[in-house]
Amino acid sequence: MMGMMNISHIKICITILLTASVFTGCSNSKKMLDDGNKIVRKPITEVAESELKQDNRLIDALMLQQTGRNDEALEAYAAIASDNNQCATAWYGMARLLIQQRWLDSAQHCAERAVGIDGENIWYRQTLVGINKMRGDAKGAASQLEAIVKLQPNVLEHYYDLSNTYLESNDIVAAVEVLDRVEHRIGITEPISMQKQRLWAAAGETVKAQKEMERLAEAMPQEKRFQAILAEMNMKRGNLKKAKEYYDRIAQNHPDDEYIHLQLAEFYKQNRQPEQADHELLLAFDNPKLECKTKLQFLTSFYTPEEFYNSHGKTVLQLLDKVEQTCNDSIEYALLKGDVLMHQDRYAEAAKWLERGLIADSSRFVVWEGLLICLSQLPERNADLQNAASRAERLFPMHTLPYYLQAVTLVEKKEYALALKKLESASRWGFHKGYLEFETLSIMAECYYRLGIYEKAWSAFEQCLRLKPNDAMLLNNYAYYLSERGQDLTRAEQMSAKSLEIEPDDANSLDTYAWILHLTGRDKEAMPYMERAIDSDPQSETLQHHMAEIKKALQK
Repeated sequence: MMGMMNISHIKICITILLTASVFTGCSNSKKMLDDGNKIVRKPITEVAESELKQDNRLIDALMLQQTGRNDEALEAYAAIASDNNQCATAWYGMARLLIQQRWLDSAQHCAERAVGIDGENIWYRQTLVGINKMRGDAKGAASQLEAIVKLQPNVLEHYYDLSNTYLESNDIVAAVEVLDRVEHRIGITEPISMQKQRLWAAAGETVKAQKEMERLAEAMPQEKRFQAILAEMNMKRGNLKKAKEYYDRIAQNHPDDEYIHLQLAEFYKQNRQPEQADHELLLAFDNPKLECKTKLQFLTSFYTPEEFYNSHGKTVLQLLDKVEQTCNDSIEYALLKGDVLMHQDRYAEAAKWLERGLIADSSRFVVWEGLLICLSQLPERNADLQNAASRAERLFPMHTLPYYLQAVTLVEKKEYALALKKLESASRWGFHKGYLEFETLSIMAECYYRLGIYEKAWSAFEQCLRLKPNDAMLLNNYAYYLSERGQDLTRAEQMSAKSLEIEPDDANSLDTYAWILHLTGRDKEAMPYMERAIDSDPQSETLQHHMAEIKKALQK
């Protein structure tokens, strides 16, 4: 007949999985460590009844904790610690519960008691690390991590935690020293060296930061990116000679590298050697491994706007020609090519590229704007201008340029009523930052005048004068139209005289002033101005007619 098992032993067997990772009992004896990392199972020995009872109390406390009855669990642990103040597990259990309630002072006291009893228990020390960090005591946390590292010297995660903790306390030297210990164990590695480099750089120790990279580059000579980083670091320090050595090393060992010539271009630009920089860019753009997107992004960021469109414009076009070999189906390439050509007044070519870009994507007004400007400079494409402006108007009704250019074309055809409708539509939308406001109002004034709507014409002219009171053409036109109507000749004469002060040799301004003098009966004064006007434009029928009228008046 089988004997009955002690109920306490059954309870221990059932809960052993719950307690194995947390409790180590209340024995004062230290656990044996194998190789500093693994806990070795102690030999089986007889357990005193008092220890079994205490272990049962610990299990009961744990069960209370795991079922959410934390207050009762805390009382249970406290009772155990009161009966046996050398029970590290009880102190540890209280520490964990007190952390949950944010009673950090008491939690630290309990955790320190547990560590004082069993200093080789990693969990106890990790708990103390966490408490110190919550209290903002990075130095205290680092002290505990140092002890953990000694207990488990082969667990690299402890070193990383320790280094980061020193960093939290702004002790960069100590943080780096911990990483040095890791390197002593596993050798030079990229993650450790890069972290050390970043730490020294953050501390302003640029020389030490560079030495870390140099060690890494020497350990891994096949990695060209470390050479590139060293070159950039020397560039920033102004050591261009040393930077060039690293770039040359990459170019020699990796001649097909797609980025080395871009880096050399940056080097030469910083070294104020623009011709060499352009040469390196041309070499870089010859490399088929360099992606189209990268070429375009680099090209637009490498030069200043003045360099891009003017002083290095020739090189930019050469580079774009190279890009075209692999990127001619790219909308960004098409728009960039059109933009460059437009700035070089090559409007016909620019228009073709912008039109190609719009076929792929018609949703960007800036492209339509560029195309309309190009077409407006090409008289042979007036029909295309009208069609493009009409389409742009439908897509972007709030923008002024499409209305304005259509109106200009219609005025050239003397279709003033249709032109006026376009201009009035533009005016209703308003003029963003005054863009084309003066030009639009000027043509509106012209259209109103041609259509016989004189009061609106004068009002539009007055608006223009408020915007540009010293515009010679505006002053002349307004004065001339008033003289044609015989209205306010005194005002007309004042404006005409002002236009002559601004442009004293302009034939139209001379003619207007002479004609107003004629209309006010001052033909002798008018004759010299009329003669000067005809000298400037002898083929003008209007000027010849005015001269004849003045001479006729003088003969009377």
